[in-house]
Amino acid sequence: MYYSKLRAKARDSLKGNWLIAIGLFVVTTIIFTLPDFIFNPNEYDFSWRDIAVILATWLLTPMSVGLIWAWIDLSRGKDIRFGHLIHPFQTIFAKTIFVSFLQGLFLLLWTLLFIVPGIIKSFSYMMTFYILRDRPELSPLQVITESRKMMDGHKGEAFVLGLTFIGWFLLGLVTLGIGFLWIVPYISVTFAHFYDTIREEYEAKHHG
Repeated sequence: MYYSKLRAKARDSLKGNWLIAIGLFVVTTIIFTLPDFIFNPNEYDFSWRDIAVILATWLLTPMSVGLIWAWIDLSRGKDIRFGHLIHPFQTIFAKTIFVSFLQGLFLLLWTLLFIVPGIIKSFSYMMTFYILRDRPELSPLQVITESRKMMDGHKGEAFVLGLTFIGWFLLGLVTLGIGFLWIVPYISVTFAHFYDTIREEYEAKHHG
């Protein structure tokens, strides 16, 4: 897989769209920090406040899914807007929550067996919400299974693609986090292109 080509595609997709891409990322980040700010859990004792933060963050899952869908649309040359963040709430809220629960449960079970299988499975399931964008008719279990099948033979590629951004990650740290305003959208759109690349291969092999 040509990782530099995927990154080049991402840069092309982001041309003229950096402002809205950064805006979507910033809004999502701020909203996801609100539960912790509102409930202010005790860092030393686990209490109802911690449970409230976990539940509130979990219920915000559709927003992070909407952000993924925005990256997919951007990678396909479509316009993106802040409405992407609320679209999953309006359409498949319950399914998104249940998919997130199952995904987390499966990863937990694999991690309890051994750490390495848990890490490997995290790559197996990483395309779950991408697939849900294109195939919302699938059940939660089906969409997770579809991700596992699609990532078969591509988990190592996804890992290496992530490694190619190490320099950018270090740059984000050096700039005290400010650089991540550009880096996160760049990485995210690159993985959206990665998804479309393996999706086309998968569909040609199984549905062609």
